[in-house]
Amino acid sequence: MRTRPLGITIMSGLSFVGVASSLVLAMLALFAPAVLDAVLRALSPSGAGPEKIHEAMGAFLPVYYLVTATLGAALGVGFWKLWNWTRIVTLVLIGISLAAVPFQIALVLKAPTAAAVSLTAFRLSLCALWGWYLLKPNVRTAFRTRSAPAIAA
Repeated sequence: MRTRPLGITIMSGLSFVGVASSLVLAMLALFAPAVLDAVLRALSPSGAGPEKIHEAMGAFLPVYYLVTATLGAALGVGFWKLWNWTRIVTLVLIGISLAAVPFQIALVLKAPTAAAVSLTAFRLSLCALWGWYLLKPNVRTAFRTRSAPAIAA
């Protein structure tokens, strides 16, 4: 019997929270664009968040949110079922996020505020934490063993 590490159970749950968030954002993009604009501005102190990229998508934005929800659901199920491709895809996404850090820092340096610096530091910390966790030997082993999962404390 495979034991699912607690952190992986948490990642699965967070994936489903992300699905719900993406679906809400998709609905806002379709039916309340002004509200979505306000939400994106609130999530982007000094331009350090998703606002500019999301606004640049224009009419494609609801499709983006639906694709994000679909990917999040697949990752949530994959983490729950300990499918190794889920761990690998997440590590790739973390790598992409880290590759974007220089651009993020450039935006923060244009208008440094405590909120923007904090958001950037938080993002880097999450990338480092989850990347390190997914590379731990016991986590890798949990994804490679073949049998039914159980939750480990």
